[in-house]
Amino acid sequence: MSALDSLFEPLTINNVQIPNRFMSTSHQPGYPIEGNLTERYIRYEAEKAKGGVGLVQFAGATTVSVENCFTYGQVNGARDSVIPQYQRMADAIHKHGAVCTVQLTHGGRRERYDQVHWLPVFAPSIRRELVHRAFPTPMEPYHIQQVVEDYASAAVRVQSGGVDGVELNCIPPGLIAQFWSPLTNQRDDKYGGTLENRLRFGLEVFQAVRRQVGDEYLVGMRLSADEMCDNGLNNTDCVEIAGYYAKSGVVDFVSIVGGNSSDYKAHHEMYPSMQFPHAPYLNLVTAVKAAVEIPVFHASRIVDASTAAYAIGQGIIDMVGMTRAFIADPHHVAKLRDNREDDIRPCVGACYCLDRVGTGLDALCLHNVATSREKFLPQQIQETSKAKKKILVVGGGPGGLEAARVCASLGHNVTLLEAATTLGGQLTLAAKAPWRRDISGIAHWLSSQVEKLGVTIHLNNLASADDILRHDPDVILLATGGLPEVGHFKGAEYATNVWDILSGQVRPESDILIFDEAGTHSGMSCAQVVADAGSRVELVTPDRAQGMEFGLINLAAHMDASYERHVKMISDEQLLEIRPDGNKLTAVLRNTYRYEQIREKTVDQIIADYGTIPNDHLYETLKPHSRNDGQIDMQALANFTAQSIVKNPNAKFFLYRIGDAWASRNVHAALLDAVRICKDL
Repeated sequence: MSALDSLFEPLTINNVQIPNRFMSTSHQPGYPIEGNLTERYIRYEAEKAKGGVGLVQFAGATTVSVENCFTYGQVNGARDSVIPQYQRMADAIHKHGAVCTVQLTHGGRRERYDQVHWLPVFAPSIRRELVHRAFPTPMEPYHIQQVVEDYASAAVRVQSGGVDGVELNCIPPGLIAQFWSPLTNQRDDKYGGTLENRLRFGLEVFQAVRRQVGDEYLVGMRLSADEMCDNGLNNTDCVEIAGYYAKSGVVDFVSIVGGNSSDYKAHHEMYPSMQFPHAPYLNLVTAVKAAVEIPVFHASRIVDASTAAYAIGQGIIDMVGMTRAFIADPHHVAKLRDNREDDIRPCVGACYCLDRVGTGLDALCLHNVATSREKFLPQQIQETSKAKKKILVVGGGPGGLEAARVCASLGHNVTLLEAATTLGGQLTLAAKAPWRRDISGIAHWLSSQVEKLGVTIHLNNLASADDILRHDPDVILLATGGLPEVGHFKGAEYATNVWDILSGQVRPESDILIFDEAGTHSGMSCAQVVADAGSRVELVTPDRAQGMEFGLINLAAHMDASYERHVKMISDEQLLEIRPDGNKLTAVLRNTYRYEQIREKTVDQIIADYGTIPNDHLYETLKPHSRNDGQIDMQALANFTAQSIVKNPNAKFFLYRIGDAWASRNVHAALLDAVRICKDL
């Protein structure tokens, strides 16, 4: 008997049989447009069902009332036109044998007054949330009853759309939990005060939903097992609430998370990144499981089969949510079932997906560029029927590794040259930050895949143009990356770049100023690394805040780590000049708003980050000898179609550069370059 067998057992809840214990929990990836489901969204969810996920909970935070907005690109569940959209999604999921549910939400104080219909934000009491920033107006009894009816009507639309069930969002960000919590409910009427009164609104919602959809329809709730904040609900409170609703007979399952998501740090706690251990809130679920006699679901950074099997096998939970793991690899379950665990692309906890959604963008996996692009990019590369080519990849960072993986999967003969002694490129530096070690999982997986696919790898090989041409390639893919740039201020030659510090080539001094003009992970990671080495650190940026290139979850992790290490952080200052001052260096800094406001700071070492500039020497040398003159058809790249430019018909090879060898960007951009160019070779 396999240790994973418990994960593949079916579970029946209220006449609905779920084929296994894997679920993709309710979340909103931002693919709907103006509240409508899109083909992209349907393909995204259906791919997970195709990949073996038993329960696909889609349309997270679907709105129920006219005053709701679509801050994260939610589905509008408050109008009948959504019913055929639900039907298309349900059909696509059911086609692969999976079960599906929709999550309904009224955001309460998390809405915005200045979007969609420009209506006030409504909540139990006037308590502003830091993340969404609106000041709500207290709900009057007539409006409370209207929202109760809105929930019930929205549930009927879900049922009419052929969806198997509905889940009501009762985690602290939503209105129901805002009534529950003393943190957000200061009412003195029948909906405030005692716990029983605070639970009244939510009970009325569930009762109204149950009346409309009937006793045979699947109805669940998602709640936090602990708000983990002052004046909020603790684990004991939340266990009592779960038991109260379970005993009411209106709920068929409870889905548990942790935290409250009301400020930047709490937002990170509810959606834990790689800064957290795996399954950080599993212990909170144990008490809930003991208090209810209905199935318990749970999801919070469970990304591996062994943890999932433990949680299910020990009876701690009945369904395991691995949502981000399924974003990283929608075929995760099928690969487990087929004993291909080594082929599962891992979720490393980068939270690129969530950070994008939190800033109003679409969810994307940092290192699976096919996710949500299933119309154009296959999740699994099949061998091509075209003539096999000799492919030479120069550079073993993420872009080069992905290029080699895709080309080898197509059946081409692939050789990879890497100047360093190890593969991974800038990922090896990114993993130097104390809490970002898991980012190296991207390089480890890609390295194992290219080795498994038979790619010929030459390490410690700083190839010249002549070396490359001796391989007689049909296609050369330059993934040589970028070179660190410190900036363009006077005295830039006295600055140290972050790569030299993170790689250990340069020792950090005692008193350090870091000037971060890039706003990426590098500057803040470097600050934490040198602080751990015992340095006093001041981190300065010309931006209005630190870390402008990443979202709230990663920002919270960086800020927490920086404050823990007593890093002094200053914004709105531009570095004008570095000048030697004996055996020290003096930085001349100017306020970005008050140009006359100048200060000088003398330190032992100045580290500066201005991103990278393309390492393009090989490109410029090889370009005139290539069939395409190094050109990339931008329209073809944008359309996910094959490159076809030919400028020198008599030349032997095509030449393409990808990733930072082209422009300073991020891991996702490098991988996307690689897949779009290589998939049609």
